[in-house]
Amino acid sequence: MNEDVDRNLDLWKNQLEKAWRRIPKPFRSERAVHRTLQCHLYGMLRELGCSTVADYMPPRIADRPVDIIAVNDDNEIVYAVCLDTLVTLAAVKSLSSFAAVNKVIFTTGMLEKKVKESRFFLNEEIKHIHLKPFDH
Repeated sequence: MNEDVDRNLDLWKNQLEKAWRRIPKPFRSERAVHRTLQCHLYGMLRELGCSTVADYMPPRIADRPVDIIAVNDDNEIVYAVCLDTLVTLAAVKSLSSFAAVNKVIFTTGMLEKKVKESRFFLNEEIKHIHLKPFDH
């Protein structure tokens, strides 16, 4: 199962980077990139056959919603995903506040050094993937 998750995450990384590159340069504001990637993630999780919810606000959390959750037929959260420029404490708190089989933060920051420095917020249950669409 873990290999399937890792394979999915590699595939998603590639697809999200392609989606980002397809955004015309004049329209690549931080917010536009975030929402475009969120929409692509929504579609990818739907293709897995999951019920998908955008901007899920976990109970007892007021700071930040989780961008996308995917729920199986038993209403178990199988994926919980946040998109951020850096790994933020608010995203980690939101993802850590409920049970989910897989928790992921995709970062979009152009300064990779800052992204790496922000990783100290992470815990072992959250995977981190940094998107680098323009390094190819």
